[in-house]
Amino acid sequence: MEAAKEPAVTKPRLPPGFRFRPTDEELVVHYLRRRALASPLPAAVDIPDVRILAHDPSDLLPPGWSEQERYFFTCKEAKYVKGRRANRATGAGYWKATGKEKPVAVAVPARAGGQGKAQAVLVGMKRSLVFYRGKPPTGSKTDWVMHEYRLAGAGLAPCRRAAGAQAGEASRPAEGWVLCRVFRKKGSASANAAADAEASPADVGSDGEAEDACEEEGAAEGGRTFIDFFARADAAGRRPQQQQGQQERRASSPVVSSSCLTDASHEQHGREQETTSRGA
Repeated sequence: MEAAKEPAVTKPRLPPGFRFRPTDEELVVHYLRRRALASPLPAAVDIPDVRILAHDPSDLLPPGWSEQERYFFTCKEAKYVKGRRANRATGAGYWKATGKEKPVAVAVPARAGGQGKAQAVLVGMKRSLVFYRGKPPTGSKTDWVMHEYRLAGAGLAPCRRAAGAQAGEASRPAEGWVLCRVFRKKGSASANAAADAEASPADVGSDGEAEDACEEEGAAEGGRTFIDFFARADAAGRRPQQQQGQQERRASSPVVSSSCLTDASHEQHGREQETTSRGA
């Protein structure tokens, strides 16, 4: 008899509206340290084990991905057999470190009854890398960035297991594991193009097209149309100003013409008086 197949277990996901946005301290303590100790991660968090150097960044975060960043666990690879320098080369380029490593510390509160402020305890280190296409040192810089986290200080302290076959035994985290956060730099041309491609045509259209669409939609819904009260108020406010300007122009033009007629009438009246006096 064939054994009954076990039903596939679906991994729970975060509810709609929730995003995985951990801090550096949370990534090191609650995720990287757990992976280094071979402890299970929270059920709703999916951080796969991936060999970063075997993939192109565009494959790790393909177009249309729901998030703007992605997290991976990977093991550091040495560039040389007897060396400690890490290998950063991939098939299409290489990851280049920028700046120095930054410490990741956790604030530990003072003991009960003790005095003093909370102390910062080192648990890991963070390094930033940028992906270059081609071979060093003539590679072309891209907008792909990776944050690499490794355990350090108290993060490498042994941990006693509370349950299981090895309960009570102290296990030390594996130093080879690192956690990588891969994302595309914001504000770059490629990132903006990807965002524009994901935008809907209604968002990209002009205001006139949007208004026409609203009017058509209103006509389809029983003759209801959208009334722009702000546009009407603006037009109503402009009408008194236009009328006032027209009145000022009309008031100014008769003054000039009346003055001319008055001067002409006075001049003609003076000539008539001179003619009368001469005749007399």
